[in-house]
Amino acid sequence: MTLADNYINQNYFQGRIVNVYDGGVEIELNGRLGILKIPKRMIISKSELVTGKKVGFMMTYPEVLE
Repeated sequence: MTLADNYINQNYFQGRIVNVYDGGVEIELNGRLGILKIPKRMIISKSELVTGKKVGFMMTYPEVLE
């Protein structure tokens, strides 16, 4: 394996919260990329999570390993 094989390309994504429920939130990603559902414990925020709030995060694209 070379260094290029181990390099992780992170991309910055943005979206907005479309639903807040007891255990998590739904985020609609900009650019027609779909909806991401994640638990509240994964959100870093100083204020209460409300519908319509803009969010941003780093993520890599999924890779099939086998």
